[in-house]
Amino acid sequence: GAWGSEGDFSFSNVVEDVGSAIDYLRTNATDIRVDAKRILIVGHSMGGFAALQGAARDEAVKCVAGIAPADVGLIADAAQANAGFAQSFATGADQLQMLKGWSGQKVLAELKNNRDAFSLIDAAPQLNGKSVLLIAGDKDSVLAPDVFHVPLVSAYEFQPDITLTHAIIPGDHSFSWSRFELIDNVIDWMQDCEGSD
Repeated sequence: GAWGSEGDFSFSNVVEDVGSAIDYLRTNATDIRVDAKRILIVGHSMGGFAALQGAARDEAVKCVAGIAPADVGLIADAAQANAGFAQSFATGADQLQMLKGWSGQKVLAELKNNRDAFSLIDAAPQLNGKSVLLIAGDKDSVLAPDVFHVPLVSAYEFQPDITLTHAIIPGDHSFSWSRFELIDNVIDWMQDCEGSD
């Protein structure tokens, strides 16, 4: 449902799309020269939410990175607790014309009905046995590190079998002036993760 693709957009569909993409890679591994046993997921912002949710739902994925990941469970909590925030979030959704079938009314209903399923903090136990990378930008005004990154790190550190790498590096939400540092962090983690197989 995004930018002319088929279907309707929703957070639930975003998570399902991760599973579909991984299934496609595994099914067509020979034709597209993919090692089906060594698939890792990396995502930024909503993609970070999708990556972590996808890895939590797929036992075979052993490496996942969330770059400034949006914990949609925390956003749902904020919408429940603060009517002004909920209205502002809904207004923002109404303006995203590139998302088919999306609206402020739909986003608030989806947040209310799926808060537990969308929580990245609550997904921590499903990430046991995996290598997880979390990176935040210190000047991120979209997903402030103290609100999103720090609680996620705490939850994942509490899990005994998550191999966690995390950092707050200089940067805004898009890491506009720190892309090389971001890339270096991700590549270093990927190499360590690949070496653990």
